[in-house]
Amino acid sequence: MKDMELSHLRRFSAPIWAVLIGTLLTRASFFMVWPYMAVMLHRNFGLSEIEIGTIMSLAALGGAIVALYVGYLSDKLGRKNLLIISCLAHVATFVILAEADQSWLYAAGALMAGISRAMLEPPARAMISDLLPDIPVREMAHQVRYYCINLGAAFGPLLGLQLGFTGVQSSFYLVALGYLIYCACFIIAFWQIRNTPQPPKNSQNFGETLQVLAKDKAFMILILANTLVMYAYLHQETSLVQYLNALGDRVVDLYTQMITVNASVIVLLQFPLLKLLSSWSLYRRVYLGVTLFAVAFIMYAMFPLDSPDWYWLAATFVLSIGEVVLFPTFNLLIDRAAPDHLRGAYFGAGNLTSIGVSLSPLAGGIILSWYGGPALFLSTAFVLMIAGYLYSCSSRQQQQQIQEAEAT
Repeated sequence: MKDMELSHLRRFSAPIWAVLIGTLLTRASFFMVWPYMAVMLHRNFGLSEIEIGTIMSLAALGGAIVALYVGYLSDKLGRKNLLIISCLAHVATFVILAEADQSWLYAAGALMAGISRAMLEPPARAMISDLLPDIPVREMAHQVRYYCINLGAAFGPLLGLQLGFTGVQSSFYLVALGYLIYCACFIIAFWQIRNTPQPPKNSQNFGETLQVLAKDKAFMILILANTLVMYAYLHQETSLVQYLNALGDRVVDLYTQMITVNASVIVLLQFPLLKLLSSWSLYRRVYLGVTLFAVAFIMYAMFPLDSPDWYWLAATFVLSIGEVVLFPTFNLLIDRAAPDHLRGAYFGAGNLTSIGVSLSPLAGGIILSWYGGPALFLSTAFVLMIAGYLYSCSSRQQQQQIQEAEAT
């Protein structure tokens, strides 16, 4: 198995390595700074929690909307230019954030960050699939990319803390530098494959492309299910912390341990679990991941607030296993669903799950205020059960569409 994985890695071309190395570099630098965005907004401009939350939600929502059109453009015009432009847009975004001296500039910079990310993600993921026609190699590349994202997300905040970047506005320059290097990697890689045949272009206009997406019922149900999962998952990052704030000073130490457990599981267990589940179908992996998510939130609901730390860490461990199984599978399901000439549009539509991300903090705050933590976590487990049912509907619909296509 190890020799097979190494042979897969050797088949990665220069642009694939540019995506992987650039992803690790930019995610690490991004997470050195971005988690402290709320600190900067509160400290520098005195914004309230609601105002800060609104800015962050708008950034996620704006990115979700733009990603759909950018994915279409990447099918229409090609991936290369869009990837370079998106990297330069990131550079401009973080220079603005480093220099911003008014709250509206910060808000504009946050929105630009969401849009810039939406410009980068769908073309980058689609390009991986374009350049790797062999499905096992392609899936390995998507798995490695997700691993790079998690490495950056796991160690970026810790590194930023050690380097003293907590709430320091000028640290945004570091993120800008990371994306500038990412841009240079793309330019060099694209020069090396300048004579490589390109994938087929999308000859349809944007409206016609949307109609194709809308008619793919299995895919639309899949996106809805993914959105519900992202809504649920974000409660672990936002609403759970608010609930644990009632513990007083203990919450900082406890949540730091929870982050450590989550990062350790992702870094250490992603590829062993990939080997273990390699014979499973993608939808079977999804069912396992959703079930583990639901079990974790039920555990959160059942624990008294003053439970020992290891109770909360055990639930976080279960949720982290579910994350390792579930999230890489999202990209693989979208990749399997997308026609060759519409990969960008399909991956762009996949970013609509950010709607769930943007709604989660608001809904979590309301349910926490009105009904309390246990009600929030049990309702989240119920949402995950609905998501699991939608995945089964998507699987059945996909089989039906395949049979109809074969009959035609």
